Amino acid sequence: MNQTKGLYLDEHVVRVVAAQVSIATIVILLTGWLVPALLLVADFAIRAFSTRTSPLAFAAKALVKSAGWAAKPVFAPPKKFAALLGFVFSLTISVLLLLQVPVAANITAGVLLFCAVLESAFKICLGCYTYNWLILPLVNAFQKNNQHP
Repeated sequence: MNQTKGLYLDEHVVRVVAAQVSIATIVILLTGWLVPALLLVADFAIRAFSTRTSPLAFAAKALVKSAGWAAKPVFAPPKKFAALLGFVFSLTISVLLLLQVPVAANITAGVLLFCAVLESAFKICLGCYTYNWLILPLVNAFQKNNQHP
């Protein structure tokens, strides 16, 4: 059995998904529509909280396959954490739109767009940096302190 299955994602797929998130976020910013925000909430939830393929990832995989790009493995846990942050941002955008606070929704969407563009265009994952610099050291320190002799 392949023990690394689930530990790696295809970087091309990740970047195409980030481009799709960018497009959906631009639609939110230009229109104030709630539907794209809710779709992002659902997609980020699937990627952050399960091992299933989200709709955006499914479309991205099909695009990457049709483009003939060779798989480029990237470590999955930081990307899953980034998806969790995307879930929080898109949920916040949705709530702010429902509460009719468009300025705050647009600011939050702007931050999400900034992060998604960095990932899709430049391979810079701010959620991954947060995971590696903050979350992982905390987890390691917690595990070290809770080791039994």
